[in-house]
Amino acid sequence: MMLRNGLFTLALSALFLAPVAARADDWGRHDASPVGQPSQQILPGGSYRPAPPPPARPPRSNRPHQAGRYELQTVRKFVPGHYERVWVEQNCKHRPRRNVTKCEGGHYAQRWVEGYYQSVQEWVWVPSHRGPYGRG
Repeated sequence: MMLRNGLFTLALSALFLAPVAARADDWGRHDASPVGQPSQQILPGGSYRPAPPPPARPPRSNRPHQAGRYELQTVRKFVPGHYERVWVEQNCKHRPRRNVTKCEGGHYAQRWVEGYYQSVQEWVWVPSHRGPYGRG
């Protein structure tokens, strides 16, 4: 009788746990896996911004499927020169001969920033190279 109850309990628990086990491999991303976790990019001034998700796969064409993958690579991009609005602090000058202090209030000024190269992370399609006989 005890063996029958044990087998019944085992069968019942397998019946309830089977859907959970079937779904387990659908969860491809978990905390220990670096796959699918967002990368970060460092901006000027030390702030962080998460990297954008990879772009969609290239559209299919009549050519044979080109195997490959997207990789997150650091690329140098040119940022063109531009004007920047900067705050100029209040400036006071004392003139001892006249015993006068002349102050100019704080104001905004336009400052030209030269163009520069900035490191940016981008998703780049990297084709996989096939070896002899079509093997990767």
